[in-house]
Amino acid sequence: MPLNPTDIRLRIVTGKGGVGKTTVACALALKEVRAGKRVLLCEAKGRARTTEMLGHKPADSTIREVENNLFVVDMNPEDAIQEYALLMLRFKPLYNAVFENRLMKTFLRLVPSLGELVMLGKIWFHEQEKESAAPRFDVIIFDAPATGHARLMLQTPQVMQTTVPPGPLRENAKLIQNLLQDRLCTSLHLVTIPEEMPINEAIELEQAARESLFIHLGTTFINQSIPDLSATALNEMKALSDITGLEPLATVMKDYAELVEHQNQALLELPAKMYGNALRLPRILEAKSSRAVIETIANVLEES
Repeated sequence: MPLNPTDIRLRIVTGKGGVGKTTVACALALKEVRAGKRVLLCEAKGRARTTEMLGHKPADSTIREVENNLFVVDMNPEDAIQEYALLMLRFKPLYNAVFENRLMKTFLRLVPSLGELVMLGKIWFHEQEKESAAPRFDVIIFDAPATGHARLMLQTPQVMQTTVPPGPLRENAKLIQNLLQDRLCTSLHLVTIPEEMPINEAIELEQAARESLFIHLGTTFINQSIPDLSATALNEMKALSDITGLEPLATVMKDYAELVEHQNQALLELPAKMYGNALRLPRILEAKSSRAVIETIANVLEES
């Protein structure tokens, strides 16, 4: 493991849908930009949610610099396959002859997980890119699909090596797998909230990362956390309900105490290693994520 985890170039962010993984990915990107790094923020079929949250025009499959040192791209399988094919064939008329015919398009749709592989391949390519002998990007942050899809996507390089014949596609799958499993280059960040189902999904992916994906686990982000309370404080808050005249306040305090207890009970399910390497992010009472929310989370990340 590197002495400084911020030296890891590729950081994959995932979590159950609705836990705020895209918000966390955007906040990580802003934090690194503030540190003077050139950052590529990728999303896969994300419908340009990252750029919408950051307050910029929608991203597409072409890398674009939206503010100083912050680059964005929204990948999709169709454009990624075309980009991959052009890199391999290096000649547009040949690409058109081979790939832009009805039979080949039908065949490509039938190849399992090809889209996922070439999107990962695009990330691999940009991780390898150089400018003046130095990496083009200091950090690549991948706002990956939700946990179930992310797990299948991250398994794709292994699957391809056992299902496709020897050739460029299998060789590229091996290169991608090597990058994903290189703990000096790649880390997987799980985002959850202190509730049973999101935590269970995070635990399942953590187990898969250790036992089958072999991807190094970075910080676990516990989003939407509320400030913890000591056992004494919790009991005192509950006792307020016995004091005449404080019933309205007591109801609020009792509800808060129960919410803290529910949160802490859910977090007890996390394996010790995940919990010990977790960072709590505050609950922010806004209807949806915005630039202001992302800036607030980025501040927390900087302070931590």
